[in-house]
This record gives sequence, structure tokens and C-alpha cells, in this order.
Amino acid sequence: MLLAVAQVSVVYALLYLLYKRVASASSKRPPLPPGPPAYPLIGHIGILPEDEERAYKEWGQKYGSDVIHVNMLGQPIIVLNSAAAATDLLDKRGSIYSDRPAFAFFKAMGWHDHVTFMGSNEPLFPTYRRLFQNLFSKSESRKYMTLQVNEARKLVQRIIARPGEWRRLLRLYSTAIIMQLVTGEEILRPDDEYVLVADQVNAAVSNGPAVGAAGLDFFPWLKYLPSWCDPTGSTAYVRQWTQAIDSVQTMPLRKVTEMMKLGLAKPSLTLDKVLEEEARVRAGEPRLLSDYNLEGMIGTVYAAAQGTTTDTMLVFVFAMTMYPEVQKKAKAELDAVVGPDRLPEFADREQLPYVERVLQETFRMWPSLRLGVPHRLTEDDVYKGMFLPKGSIILANATAISHDEAFYADPWRFDPDRFIPKEQGGRGEPLPSAQFGYGRRICPGRFTADNSVFMAIATMLHVLQFEKARDENGMEIALDFTTVEYARGLGSHPKTFPSVISAASKRAAELVAGHDLCTVPL
Repeated sequence: MLLAVAQVSVVYALLYLLYKRVASASSKRPPLPPGPPAYPLIGHIGILPEDEERAYKEWGQKYGSDVIHVNMLGQPIIVLNSAAAATDLLDKRGSIYSDRPAFAFFKAMGWHDHVTFMGSNEPLFPTYRRLFQNLFSKSESRKYMTLQVNEARKLVQRIIARPGEWRRLLRLYSTAIIMQLVTGEEILRPDDEYVLVADQVNAAVSNGPAVGAAGLDFFPWLKYLPSWCDPTGSTAYVRQWTQAIDSVQTMPLRKVTEMMKLGLAKPSLTLDKVLEEEARVRAGEPRLLSDYNLEGMIGTVYAAAQGTTTDTMLVFVFAMTMYPEVQKKAKAELDAVVGPDRLPEFADREQLPYVERVLQETFRMWPSLRLGVPHRLTEDDVYKGMFLPKGSIILANATAISHDEAFYADPWRFDPDRFIPKEQGGRGEPLPSAQFGYGRRICPGRFTADNSVFMAIATMLHVLQFEKARDENGMEIALDFTTVEYARGLGSHPKTFPSVISAASKRAAELVAGHDLCTVPL
């Protein structure tokens, strides 16, 4: 009996010494970044409001830190509220900040090998990354300019013909560009199945739970249980969209292979990759990418490019409707440079500094990825005397960064002139940096996306007029960036708002009607 008591006493003594050692080691660590008080065990679940990007910024201001910490069921989330913090960690320390979290919520939706959600240590990640960097490099993006010019002209033709459908036509523009690159197929109608699926995918990504707030992210096994077992609703949500997510990945590859059998396949990214894999098989080599891998690659390009381009153009339409003086100034520049007898070309871009600033202000005003795409820290780190634990989810708060009062005067005002360099008499405020992400996970398609949005903006400003709608009493319906309702999933954009769009003049309508694309079906 005494021996047993002695043995138990020794075990407790050892456990106590181990506890003291761990506690001592922990006490030597710097403190975590500041954050609001949390509940025991569950952390900040139930505390985050729907507009968490603003809450994160307000907490940073309250606690005097551009880096804050929140805890979701034991999962640390580190939020970076300044460009300096995002650059210091995601760019300069990219070797330990380039991984991704598990993304159980998005994977449960049915995404295949979507490179956006892929961990940096996954075997195929270097292959995918290299592929996308080659396809969408700055030099390669020039090859897509003719396509972007033609689609921008089709866009304004269609809006003049059907102004009440301008939202659907913006989606058609971005879908048509990416599908010609991916499949070689020309998309002519807003009710095309690719456009309809793109609408569904964009809704799925834009309206889901906040990052780190989905039950599936903490309990992935919930996907095997009835939806009512998940009180956060994330299981029911993913099941709502599984078919659309599957279609956006499988449909392009299926259609290209069908066209190949008929000898009708057109040059495209998908055709190139299928032919490369067939050549490997004929040479007796193993395939580098399976059909499943190819579907994931196609889904990455399709969903990422189409959604963010449309989101950005919705911000542009909102801004032009709200700020007629900006629209007037941009039109004056286009009239002077392009003139009344032709439409904008990429060769005009360097001569359109104000239109360029409108583009940059659109990116800044409301980034499509309002909290960026989450990173994951792979090692313990210390930054400015704060401890950042291994396994933390890292969020670059793109909205806070783009509205940082330290750099942007009156940040919620749409003011393209804020970027005029100081040597030219301006304020020299910095161009936006958060819209395409940071570090080694920066968006590889950023040059192509930038060109798509620029050409749409320049062409729309040259041909179209944006005006506020009026209510039943004839009063203008006011718009405000600070009060409009936004989609608040991973992707974000202003939700339904009124805008009256028409041809800017009889001459503008004639210019479009006289173009050789005027017979494009609606």
C-alpha cells in the first residue's frame, strides 16, 4: 500500500515538474497580439460581427496595434491590419507564411485540386504554381489583349441594347474572356450554361460563412452527418452548392474532350494540357496530371478570374453612379486621347493617367477579397515583440489596409486624384497593394485580371453614361459606399443597387453600332 502511494506520489511530482517547466517556458514567450476578451474554450465565436473586416480594424485601433489576435475554438487567427505588417510577414518571411489552412469548408463543397486552397507542401503545388505563373505572366498576358478588347466592345454593345441587364452582362464579359482562354469556346449569351454556373459559383463563394467561422473548418467530420448536426449551418450550405462546384470543374474538360473526338477543338489551355498528357502516355511515361487534377486546375482559373473581375466591375459601376464628377473627368481625358471616332485600345493606356487612377481607386475602394485568402504559419514566430504561434491562420485585412487613414485621406471617398505624385502637385498616396494578395501566394493571374478590368472600364467610360436612379417621387436614390450591403463570403462586392446606364451620346451609340462586332447575339 505504501509502495503504491509512493509510486502515485512520484508520478504526480513528475507531472507537476513537467507542468512547471511548460509554464515556465510559456512565460518566457512574448505575449500574443492584443485582442478583445474571449469566452473560455470557445474563444471569440459569437463575438465577431458580420462585417468582421471592420471589427478587426476597430479592435486594432482600440488596442493600438496593427496586428491583432482572435481565437476560434482554440484556433489562433492573426489579423494584419496594415500594409507594413502584411509586407513584413507575408513577403519578407514568406518561407514560413506561404502555407494554407485546411479549408475543410471549401473542400467539402467539392473543389478538386484548387491551387488557391492547396497547401504549399502538397506534391503538385509547385507544378500548378509554375503552370499558372507561365500562363499568366506579364508577357503572356499581352497575348490575351485582343480578346479583352473585343469582349469589352461586345459588353458596351450589349448594355446599350439591354441596359436593364447590365449586371448579367458584366458577368458575361468576365466569363467569356476566361472561357475562351480555358476552352477556346466563344460565349455569346448571358444565359449560356457557363455563365449560369459562374453565377452560382460566385454566389457560393460570396455568401458563405466568414473565414474561420464555419463549423466544417473545426469539425470536418460534420460533412458525413445530417445537416442539422451543424449549428453553424455550414454543412447545409456546402450541400446546396456541390453540384455547381462540380460543374464548374468538370464541364470545361468534358466539352473539350468531346470536341477533340469530333476534330473541332479550338486552341485553349485545356486542349494544350490534354495533348501534353496524351503525349506522355504515348511515350510510355506516367501522367503528370490526372483528369481530376486537370479539372482542379481549370476550376481554379475559371472561378478565381471570373468572380474577382466581376466583383471589381460592380464596384466601378457603383462609383461612377455615385460620383458623376469623376465620370465626367475620365470622359474628358478619353475624348482628348481617343477621340470621337474610335474606341480605346491598350496602346492608349499610357496616355490615360486619370483612367488608370480610376482603375486603381476601384481596386482600393473595395477589394474583392476583403480579408485576402488566408495563409497558415508553419513555425512559431515573433513580430514586434508579439508571439505568433505555429499553425495560426493569417489574414491580411485588405479592407483595413486599403482604408488606412495613415496613408489615405478621407478613405471612403472615391478620389482617383489621391494617387497623383507629390512631384506633380498631388498627395502621392500609395497605389493599392492588397487586392491581389501578398508574398509567394500572390495571385498569378493579376496581370491578366488588371488588363481585363482596365479595358472594360476604359470602353465603358468612353461609350456609356452612368446615372443615379430615381424613386417614385422623382428624387435621386442616394448611394454610399459605407452603407451599401456587401456580399461577405470569401469574395465580396456591393449587392443589388440601382444604376441607370445608357449610351453617353448619339455619337457614342453610332460608334458602337458601326463596329464589326455589332451583330453579336444577345
